[in-house]
Amino acid sequence: MSQSPPRVKPRRGPRSPLPVEDAILVLVLALVPVVFSRLTEECFEIPQSMLLTTAALVLLWRVLSRELAAIGRPGPARYGTALPGRFATWARRDPLGAGVLLFLGSSVASTIASPNPGLSLHGAPDSTAGLVAAFATAAVYFTSRAISRGQPTTLIRYAKAAGFASLVTSLYALMQLLGWDPLVWGRTATFEGEVRIFGTLGHPNMLGAYLAMTTPLVVWLALGARGVERIAWGLVTTVSVIVIAATLSRGAWIGLFAAALTWALLSLVVKLRSGGTSVSRGSRAPERRSAIPAALGISLLVAGMAAFLFARAPMGAHLAERVRQIASMNAPTTRSRLLIWQGGLRMAHDHPVLGVGVDAFGIAYSKYRDPRYWKIEFGHTPNKAHNEPIEILATQGIVGGVAALAVVLFASIAAFRAIRRKESAVRSGAIAATASLAAFAAQDLASFTVVALGCLAAATAGWISSAAAGDVAERDPGARPKRERVPVWAKGAALVFAAALFVEIVLLPLRAQLYEKRGMKAPLGSPDRAWALTQASRYAPWDSRYPNLLGNSLLVQSGIEPDPERKRDLLRQAASAIHAATVREPQNPYYRSNLGRVATAQAMLRPPDATETEVRRAFEEAMRRDPANAQVTDQAAMALITLGQAPEARAITLRSARMYPELAQPMAFFGYVALLEKRWSDAKDTLEIAVRREWFGEKEARAATWSNLSAAYLALGRDQDALRAAEEGLTFNPESPDARANRDLARRRLDAGGSVRGGTGTMGSSR
Repeated sequence: MSQSPPRVKPRRGPRSPLPVEDAILVLVLALVPVVFSRLTEECFEIPQSMLLTTAALVLLWRVLSRELAAIGRPGPARYGTALPGRFATWARRDPLGAGVLLFLGSSVASTIASPNPGLSLHGAPDSTAGLVAAFATAAVYFTSRAISRGQPTTLIRYAKAAGFASLVTSLYALMQLLGWDPLVWGRTATFEGEVRIFGTLGHPNMLGAYLAMTTPLVVWLALGARGVERIAWGLVTTVSVIVIAATLSRGAWIGLFAAALTWALLSLVVKLRSGGTSVSRGSRAPERRSAIPAALGISLLVAGMAAFLFARAPMGAHLAERVRQIASMNAPTTRSRLLIWQGGLRMAHDHPVLGVGVDAFGIAYSKYRDPRYWKIEFGHTPNKAHNEPIEILATQGIVGGVAALAVVLFASIAAFRAIRRKESAVRSGAIAATASLAAFAAQDLASFTVVALGCLAAATAGWISSAAAGDVAERDPGARPKRERVPVWAKGAALVFAAALFVEIVLLPLRAQLYEKRGMKAPLGSPDRAWALTQASRYAPWDSRYPNLLGNSLLVQSGIEPDPERKRDLLRQAASAIHAATVREPQNPYYRSNLGRVATAQAMLRPPDATETEVRRAFEEAMRRDPANAQVTDQAAMALITLGQAPEARAITLRSARMYPELAQPMAFFGYVALLEKRWSDAKDTLEIAVRREWFGEKEARAATWSNLSAAYLALGRDQDALRAAEEGLTFNPESPDARANRDLARRRLDAGGSVRGGTGTMGSSR
């Protein structure tokens, strides 16, 4: 049974323009999912969240202007006296809105209790799901609830805006699938070595989830359209489904299935309530009905062509494998998700009331890292639980969990009330909107919310809530509601407040992102990088990454500085910067480890600026906070071997080797120590084992190990093997000076017609 939008007959005479709030929501739904910028370090979520936040501030300005005017008319006293009654009436009429407000209150409390309140306010890097995003998304809901009045024409505008965004991002994703993307991207998700398409959402899972949400709305538009428009929306639906398949996102597939199932069940409920007759969609001209098979035929043709291409390309095999992984507990991503969920539940158990802080999952996760997770993801620390209920329990505790449950409960009640409305157009719209929310909820069980998904869910939920409350009004959809004139003073005062917020939560983080981009493009250890990261830290003092990145760059810069006093000063600056990072985020083991690396370099100065005790203390703190972190133990061992503490370094590395027997780095370290001790045969045997083990993409460390193996071969007089090992190292790091030196020495020996046993090559570190 099909459900479609109403036929709205055109009225004679000029139409009133859309209310400003309505136009803002349409623009948000159309632009947020497709905006990205190469000027910021995070190219997708940062620009999209800033656009949403800016729109929310404009909405805040208009609401605050009217409220200030309302305060001024009767006076503050009478306004305050009437406020409790107004709130109670509003909560009874909009229980879903009351649930949203309760969730915002929980978010505020968890932000205050967070170990880094600034980060919880603005959101974690690459996430931006902090308190600002929560309020901006809530602004979309409350605006939609207030202006939509349950009118199907309003939902049509929302659906068309989302359909436009889905078309744009789908076409860009198809360009990526065909290899036509003119832009080169880093940090992309892959499957069996192939880059997964991500469109304008930045990640294939988010792209698939967004399209799973828009598909029910676009199908609804297609069912209610005629002629060319029906064919167009049908093609948008088909392309969206093709792209969803190509994302290889199991969560998106489950979300699309949940949407289809919800649509079917709700349609059945409506049909049973109406006595077995389908919902009327209005009269149609007989000659227009041919558009239905035409749209269906064209869509099937496009889908068939896509299936043919998938079957003849690697994508077909990837699709089949990904489908098999849906129910497999042995798939690497499934196992990693289960381990993240276990860590999140332990996190919630240890912080039951308010959680670890809004969007602070990544800060707290190190303590709960399972060695089995490390074996799958190596050095990756998840910023999210990849399960929204667990994420909320871990970051906002029971208070947030209860508030979220209230939102889900009231949204479900509103949806069922909306499909029981007597207006057939409202019922059909409610079915499509509820199916979209079902896709959102289903994929969130294995993923998380980004602003593109959140604002669409908020807008549709606002419409459903309005429709459920019986707010449908028979009036011109474009007509403006009559309101009291807002005086200039109220607009000005509200504008000052909104502008101040804009500077704090949009402009300053944007400046920090621009400087971060500039800094990360500069060479590591360069003055340009240090200057840019200093500026970034100035504009985003809550972001502990910036002083840590600055300290690392200064450490590298000190290593190439010939002037002893300048070197000492650079190390002091590095220590100060990383110490500032540890103050902002004391739980982070990498910051403690980096502090130990700087202290090691300072201990090697003459006279020293740090002691061995300070080095040990820093690394002990790092390993205590993340005992399953093999990178930290590797850095600790290298620091101790630099200070001449070989037995202690061996003991640390041995623990890591026992924990991760397939990991290459511990064996590489043992081989390096054997080289230092001139045990050439032991070094050769150990390094040969190391190069064959798992490196998890650490190319520089792998290159250094091949170079060290080349040095061992040279010491044993095996010049041909030394040449091969050095060249292998250069394939992983063409700039390695040690590998180049060993290669050149091996070539000279071979050109001389023989090997000289006992000679040694150039040794680097094990990293």
